[in-house]
Amino acid sequence: MTNVRLTCQLTEEIQDVKKNGDKIYARQAAERKAYFKDPANAENLNAARLGISLAKIMHGARIAGGLTQQELARRLHTRQSYIAEVEKGKRNITIDTLERYAAACGKHVELKMV
Repeated sequence: MTNVRLTCQLTEEIQDVKKNGDKIYARQAAERKAYFKDPANAENLNAARLGISLAKIMHGARIAGGLTQQELARRLHTRQSYIAEVEKGKRNITIDTLERYAAACGKHVELKMV
């Protein structure tokens, strides 16, 4: 097979992938939109938003305390990867852990129900 023929074949394959990729993206975007609009998913979405908000607050507290993830992990007797997962909202934590995290950052926890 010549280089020109191979180049033409690859170009056609890339164009096919692009066309299908657009269709796949459009379908997935429509599915996401439907999921976010469905009232049956409201509880899960609210929980996810709360988790993300808490993760941002925790990250901000660590930064304000002038700590790296590694330094905070040492203070909490845990792994840096655990701190990273918590700050990305990938880990659920207990209030006790939240209080220890806050204290290690020089902060305290205040909870309010509204």
